[in-house]
Amino acid sequence: MSTPSMSPQVPGGMPPAPPKSSGVKVILWIVGVFAAIVIFVIVALAGLGFFFMHKAKQAGLDPELFRKNPGLAAAKLVVMNNPELQVVSSNDGSGTMVVRDRKNGKTTTLKFDAAKKTMVVIDDQGKQASITADTNSGTVELKGDDGTVKIGANANSAPAWVPVYPGASPQNTMSVDEKGKQSGTYIFASKDSPDKILSYYSQQLTSAGMKLTTTTSGSDGGVINATQDGDARNVLVAVSSDSEGTHVSVTYSQNKDAKGEL
Repeated sequence: MSTPSMSPQVPGGMPPAPPKSSGVKVILWIVGVFAAIVIFVIVALAGLGFFFMHKAKQAGLDPELFRKNPGLAAAKLVVMNNPELQVVSSNDGSGTMVVRDRKNGKTTTLKFDAAKKTMVVIDDQGKQASITADTNSGTVELKGDDGTVKIGANANSAPAWVPVYPGASPQNTMSVDEKGKQSGTYIFASKDSPDKILSYYSQQLTSAGMKLTTTTSGSDGGVINATQDGDARNVLVAVSSDSEGTHVSVTYSQNKDAKGEL
């Protein structure tokens, strides 16, 4: 079976996102559910779990099911509070749930393995992918025949051709490896001014032979978009500042037929 495509897009400074087909649409919100579970566990360990559990119960969370299978319980909560989605059937014992998209009538089957913190998503055409949440590292990983998406601390590092600002400690937040393409996003904070950081990336990308297709800047930040060999390589740098410093997001993508390292 082939999985739903994971090809990233690069809109307006945001990390790459899969196309919004019905199957992938459900994958996207269920990844959010798993990420929410990771956050919930971290908060609970910090001693604030009772307050959040109380609020979740008010929203419709089944405490007993959450204890046995938190993924399924959280997914049910999301569906109950999303008017676009409907639970067609659910089996707490086997950890399965079938969800229908009210707009197009298409269904998606979700299978949760609480012990392995893994979920399998099967769309209405039989295509499937698996999602695993690592609560220790705060990472969510989506795997399918077409490739792998990692969100969180264990996302893959950017390749060597993507510039890293001097003195920065990049935090990899997302990486995508699929047939024919590699992409991802890293972020960092700096005490340097937005102009200085934008100037660095502009010079580095230009020196590497990339063409700046978009450049905007202001006192509180700006954006640089650079491409090479058409869309063979792309780097999008978004910079903003506030009272705490300058915040930078760097999103990159590369096709396998691009020259140089992949």
